[in-house]
Amino acid sequence: MFNLLRFEIRRIRSNLFFWILTLYCMVWPVFIATFYRLVFSLNVTEDGRFSFGKLNMTGGEKQYICWLILSAFFAEMPKFMALFTCLYIGKDQSDGFVRNKRIAGHSRLSVFMSNNIAQSLVTVFWCVVYICFGMLGLKINGFGPMLNGGEIFARLATAIAVLLVLSALFTSIAFAFRNRAIPVVLAILFTMVISGVSMATGMYSMPKAASDSYEKCFAEAVEFRVEQGTLTKEDALKLKKENTAEAARGGKAWYVFHPVYQATNAGFQSDYNMPNGLGLTSGEMIYKEKIDYTDSFVMSGLMQEVLIDKDKVAKMDGVSTSYATKNLEYVLKSVIWYAVFTGVGFILFKRRDLF
Repeated sequence: MFNLLRFEIRRIRSNLFFWILTLYCMVWPVFIATFYRLVFSLNVTEDGRFSFGKLNMTGGEKQYICWLILSAFFAEMPKFMALFTCLYIGKDQSDGFVRNKRIAGHSRLSVFMSNNIAQSLVTVFWCVVYICFGMLGLKINGFGPMLNGGEIFARLATAIAVLLVLSALFTSIAFAFRNRAIPVVLAILFTMVISGVSMATGMYSMPKAASDSYEKCFAEAVEFRVEQGTLTKEDALKLKKENTAEAARGGKAWYVFHPVYQATNAGFQSDYNMPNGLGLTSGEMIYKEKIDYTDSFVMSGLMQEVLIDKDKVAKMDGVSTSYATKNLEYVLKSVIWYAVFTGVGFILFKRRDLF
């Protein structure tokens, strides 16, 4: 298998499409960093004239821009991975190259795994190139890069691990069909659908413990208002019925989407506040130090004139989660799904008639 793997890597290195996509990974992040530099230094005078001055941004804003640019590969890569993997492997299948490997004495496992690993290495390579040139773009445009003491690399590595699951999926799809057009269509459709699924799943990421904590704190705050004489018991009962744990986490739909969130990587973009295919994020324009529902709970209470103790709710179960914990969680899920997609893909390939 190792001989086949070296052979595949040499072939990929001579592939023109591979180098075109690599060039994109070099140019695009620098271009985007330059674009943001122009946007944030743009001045418009009263008479409608434009000029560019110095960057006028806080450290927090620069930190977020760094994350926005360095993590943008996560939204960019899937469509390129789908195209390259399916076209590359599909051509080998339609040209009989895969069949010739079997005739030469290589096992199906060696043929499948050499391509699977090679495509994974391509994904890692593109991501690393994108990140490196993203840092170059940030540097030459005065944004930093601000790496949060290196912690940002742990998040980026987690993002790469999540993308490797897609690499295994696209490889398996490509090997499942002799015709290369079908895998390309299926892979592209998947990348289009997954964005919407991720957004929907991210809306129901709140753990049950967090919603239970909110219900408890809200009820206590309401009872305090009753004791103070600023709220009647009837109004208090109505408020508590409207602010249950189930309502806080999204209603009945939570029972559908939250299991998907827990079992898969569908909530990754939402959890890490990453840009989607349109360059938009699902949350605030800040680099979050942890996943925290405290401010959301306090704001929800204030909208109903109920003052929730911020310090108290912040210490309750499920309200906050560190990114170190989330990194580990997503890496473990990625390892499991990579193995699942690889295993299923090999089973389908093993049952295919190559002759």
